[in-house]
Amino acid sequence: MKKANFFIYIFFMFFLFAIHPSFGEESFRLGKKEGIGFLVYPRQIEEGPDGNIYAFDSSDSYIKVYSPEGKYLRRIGGKGQGPGEFQRADGASFGFMPDGKLYFAEFIRGHRWITLMELSGEFYKVVTPEISNEFGINSAFPLKDGGFLVHISYTSRPERKKDYFLYKSPDALVRINSNGKIISEIVKMEYFTMISSVGDGATSGLPFIPAFTWTPFKKNTVIFSDGRSKNLKVYNYDGELIREIETTLPEPERVTKKDINAWRERRKELLTERDKYWYSRWGKVIEKYKKSLYEKRPNLSGISITPAGNLLISGTRSYEEEETNYWLLDENGKTLAQISLGGWNLRISEHFIFFMTSDEDENILAHCLRRTGKEKEDFLRIKDLEF
Repeated sequence: MKKANFFIYIFFMFFLFAIHPSFGEESFRLGKKEGIGFLVYPRQIEEGPDGNIYAFDSSDSYIKVYSPEGKYLRRIGGKGQGPGEFQRADGASFGFMPDGKLYFAEFIRGHRWITLMELSGEFYKVVTPEISNEFGINSAFPLKDGGFLVHISYTSRPERKKDYFLYKSPDALVRINSNGKIISEIVKMEYFTMISSVGDGATSGLPFIPAFTWTPFKKNTVIFSDGRSKNLKVYNYDGELIREIETTLPEPERVTKKDINAWRERRKELLTERDKYWYSRWGKVIEKYKKSLYEKRPNLSGISITPAGNLLISGTRSYEEEETNYWLLDENGKTLAQISLGGWNLRISEHFIFFMTSDEDENILAHCLRRTGKEKEDFLRIKDLEF
């Protein structure tokens, strides 16, 4: 190769790396190297506005930051009681503001505010929803005016039955302004979600609870589903139902006695493996749950909007199934593609597709697939991965 051509080649390769962060290894595991960048229990992965990859690890309460090539860079947060720290790691979620800052929130009995941080990890401020009841923030989405759409989960008093207690979990999707004041309530639902032999805790989760899943949509609207219909509901920020999007998703299936028996046996197995004494003292209450409170099992567990404006739908997975179904729909509900994956938390970003799996030792593994084409093409490439 001539010297002049060699330098042109070097310049071209440098240019590719500079403008296209997906250039390089097709897929890789994130946070697999031992040390402070090691991911023990990753719960959420997102691509940041700076092109880096952000992963929340609930094992040590840090949002860990990696380069587009998967190299560990720094970490944000950590466990603590003050602003800029996580009080409760399980159930925490994070995202990015329109101006590029990072925000995170926590579930019930965590901090009752939304924390804003610089991408460097420097604390910026908190936004506290003006709610007097005990609550937690399930998820949030930032608005251009500094406010948020917030999925609030409330605590409630249990309802006594003949010889057990049922616990409700009220949920609401609200809009707050930059000072935390509630501007509107978009959707509110309330379901029994837990059963217990006592009225002050020691609960076990119930099966086949309707979903409460949503995603921001276009023109100041949100798409919402409780998983009990093939159609997706579109609400405006004032809580008015604008329309329904018809889809070809599967119809919700009826819950059978066999389903409840299978759930009960599986729960008993898991609870006794964890603590036989706890099960004999508190967990046996599940044997009293003979008939499902809910007629149908939800047909989906999540909705997210993709960079191209498509809808990524996450199905549900029963105890007997090893894979989850995912659908890519256009904004009108037409199915573009469908895959089955032995993993969860599938997300599509501008340059990556993220998802998680577990190995034979039940270690959680975080996977990154570099995007190389259109969303449908990249979505279908997941089927060919070996992990």
